[in-house]
Amino acid sequence: MDHEARDQAQAIYDGCQMTTLADAVANLPIGIALEIITLPIGNRSWSITSVRDEIKLMDLTQALAHPPYGFRLWESAIGLAQWLAERPAQLRHKRVLELGAGVGLPGLVAASLGAEVWQTDHQPGVLHLAHLNARANDQPPLPQFVADWRTWDHAGRYDLIIGADILYQHALHFYLERIFHHNLVPGGRLLLTDPGRTQALDFAVQLEEHGWQIDLATRPVASIKLNAPTTPVEITLLTARLAKFSATS
Repeated sequence: MDHEARDQAQAIYDGCQMTTLADAVANLPIGIALEIITLPIGNRSWSITSVRDEIKLMDLTQALAHPPYGFRLWESAIGLAQWLAERPAQLRHKRVLELGAGVGLPGLVAASLGAEVWQTDHQPGVLHLAHLNARANDQPPLPQFVADWRTWDHAGRYDLIIGADILYQHALHFYLERIFHHNLVPGGRLLLTDPGRTQALDFAVQLEEHGWQIDLATRPVASIKLNAPTTPVEITLLTARLAKFSATS
């Protein structure tokens, strides 16, 4: 991580030392509770504070212009974090951008494996919670920035762009692909996870038509839904890189 980014991250993190959990979730509607979820990923356990009651979150926020879905730890994020933890050699010394970081688990796992990770989300409260989760897991601060994909002007370049549950709106696919072109280094890769939505498969087809080399895989992830059945959630993992770079990357 360069000195400027490290200083910026430390400044944000130091501010969070004075930020309470209530400050981080100030825009959550009354009645939505946070829980600490403990997960074994890689060679350690992670304690992540997030919303667990998905039904209540959806019911109380679906009428909002920007529903705070990022406060939920989605199974797609767990699957993404597991995938990263299984491939430490692919993360070490790599620059990673986490889109739609939410409560921050995949980015924290990547950073623990030696990656330089930048987290972004469009909701400041979510990023505050991600910082608090970093502190709870004895991890150093990660640089973060608030951004809207539709008005994106971030110029950083990354070896890997990751994102969990970010493909649910067809209307945003154009903007996401533009970010991928703009912010990946030549030969860089995407790693996206989704719970098998049609929209995600449509996006994979779109990328392939535009010259990306696509690989799809699935993995079961244990559900963390409140009062959920034991049936795991089948997560789709989409990896991609531009075909013209695939031979040299």
